[in-house]
Amino acid sequence: MEGIEMLNINETQLRLEFEQLKLTVNATYNGENKTLEEIYRYVQAMRKEVPVNPHNFNYIINPKSVCANQEVFLLSYIHSAPEHHKRRTAIRETWGNPKNFPDLNFKLVFLMGKSKDPVMQAALQLESDIYSDIVQEDFIDSYRNLTYKAIMGLKWISHYCPHATFILKTDDDIFVNIFNLMNHLKSYWQFQKGNVKQLLMCLVWYRMKVMRDPKSKWYLSKAEFKDDFFPTYCSGSAYIMSTDVVIDMYNVSLKTAFFWVDDFYITGLLAHKVGVVHKKFNSVYTLGPSTFLQKFTEQNKWRTLVFGHVHNLNQITQVWNNIRADRSGNSTLSL
Repeated sequence: MEGIEMLNINETQLRLEFEQLKLTVNATYNGENKTLEEIYRYVQAMRKEVPVNPHNFNYIINPKSVCANQEVFLLSYIHSAPEHHKRRTAIRETWGNPKNFPDLNFKLVFLMGKSKDPVMQAALQLESDIYSDIVQEDFIDSYRNLTYKAIMGLKWISHYCPHATFILKTDDDIFVNIFNLMNHLKSYWQFQKGNVKQLLMCLVWYRMKVMRDPKSKWYLSKAEFKDDFFPTYCSGSAYIMSTDVVIDMYNVSLKTAFFWVDDFYITGLLAHKVGVVHKKFNSVYTLGPSTFLQKFTEQNKWRTLVFGHVHNLNQITQVWNNIRADRSGNSTLSL
């Protein structure tokens, strides 16, 4: 007790904190008949369990039944924004249509924060009523809140689709040659004999330089991030995970301070903490929007690609039509 007395601890305040922490961390410690020193040790232990990044947002739209009561081979969750209706429509009509795979269960959801425009919110609710593929929480949808969106994805999968074999995170300006991707995933699944664990496969970035130009939207001050290079992480454009990694990342995110660069936060900070090793998938990406159409229609080259950054929605349709025609033996690859 001498050590406790030296800390000048108020017993009433300590026992009050003990009861409050029990609620916060959902602990079942019984404080009755415990010495002040024992209570102090419990409090110290529980303080370490208090979330520093609790992600205590509420769902506005939540399609809970997307994955319910069924096996899911691939779930794709796509970062979108309330106003990106046309992009979501283009994805639903092309690579994101589950009917592309009648023999595999492929699911898709779009993630977003809330809009300040009530008319936009009403339109989103209608869109959700039609497609049942929108997940929305009540943080403001903005560039600096992308990490909230990313954690929302981990949280939603942990709660509502934890049994999926593969998880694909992507953005709504990324085109996916879903047939090529499925072939890769089926081969990996067979190689692992159906036991897919500890997977984070992506375009791996090594020693990416931190942007110090204040005019850049990616600017980071020394106070925000002291090092000049990021540790290894993934391009946020698209990456594939196994659900055990998703669940582990979500749990550790609660104890990892918020950092607004979402791709580094998820695939760098959280990946490091859960001990997953980045698996290179670099050769299947092309991320220059100006060269998207050329790369995805270039003879032989496009058949090896999976992910492309695209801004022109008409190009999505053109490339998709070429892919479908090629699969039926009627390809007309041309620019």
